[in-house]
Amino acid sequence: MMSKAQAFLETWHKAVKQSDMDILSSIVAEDASLLSPAFWKPRQGKDKVLMVLAAVTDTFEDLTYTKEWIDGDELILEFTTSVGGKQMKGIDRITLDENGKLKEIEVLIRPMNGLMALAAALDDKLKALMA
Repeated sequence: MMSKAQAFLETWHKAVKQSDMDILSSIVAEDASLLSPAFWKPRQGKDKVLMVLAAVTDTFEDLTYTKEWIDGDELILEFTTSVGGKQMKGIDRITLDENGKLKEIEVLIRPMNGLMALAAALDDKLKALMA
């Protein structure tokens, strides 16, 4: 039998690979939150989290997950990507709720020039989405 974390990851990878926000929406909790060094404060609520994830999915170039760690309902996904030619490495630290849905995602990215390129690109995309 597949664990909640394994089932979540299977759906997460399918959604990210296909850039399918409907699939992604099915595994994000209503009270989800997203923490990122690109923002001063967390984004709260499913709609805001999905808006940021859609913008990130549209911004990342050649996103590749390289490692995964699972500890109960806590997951860490290591990835490489680029934005505007700036190479980055990062992790998504995901906490699942009792239903196996994303309750919190914290993103950590390095180096600083990659983070700055991501923050600038996200700012433009999120302004356009909210207009």
